[in-house]
Amino acid sequence: MRPELVKRALRNVIRSILGEGGSRVLELHLERMLGRDPYDAFYENPKLFCDGLRSLFGVGCRGLLRVIASTIIELHEVQGMTLENLINLLDDNSLRSRKLLFKILCSGYWPEGESEG
Repeated sequence: MRPELVKRALRNVIRSILGEGGSRVLELHLERMLGRDPYDAFYENPKLFCDGLRSLFGVGCRGLLRVIASTIIELHEVQGMTLENLINLLDDNSLRSRKLLFKILCSGYWPEGESEG
């Protein structure tokens, strides 16, 4: 899975929720907390990204993760996946979970003539 596709897909989800300005503020805070680009951190370790959100929002993070999961399901027309299942994927750094999460997140983002590899 190409990192730039995964990062762009998540960035688009966050922007659809918070808007351009709100997502930029979130990105700046997460970058400060994680010590690197939050989308790079997500690609390498989705759980670390979620942990950053927890540090920033505390108990309110659960609601934000539900909105993120709901938006992914809606934008990518995901069938057969509950909010809780998707949140569990976001919060699990196993290779299997990451592959499934990235496949869901990037559905519809394949450039012409390129396969998901």
